[in-house]
Amino acid sequence: ALGYVYDGFYLARHIGVTKVKVHVDSSVVVQTLNSTNGGSIVGWRLVQEIRRLLALDWDIKVCHFYREANACADTLANMSCDHGLGLRLYDNCPSRMSSLLLADIMGITTPRIIAV
Repeated sequence: ALGYVYDGFYLARHIGVTKVKVHVDSSVVVQTLNSTNGGSIVGWRLVQEIRRLLALDWDIKVCHFYREANACADTLANMSCDHGLGLRLYDNCPSRMSSLLLADIMGITTPRIIAV
């Protein structure tokens, strides 16, 4: 997840975006990026690079979001597993996402099922 967050921030900065709100489905990633603690040794260098980008002059927020609340982003993340390393940009909506994007536009959500 950290690698995707870094890539997104880097790309946004590179194309001149000045206001970003990132929804991450990992509360651990959100806590790590929003804290000033050193964090764990795993991914330390990447966390430092992300924090360096966060400290630049732009409006950026990192928030926790359940994956069910953003099926489009979750599907894109899953699609990335089908491809090799590197950044992939789409000119058009991938066919796998058409119905999800329509549901998102219409405000249709998927409930989160929790075992009791």
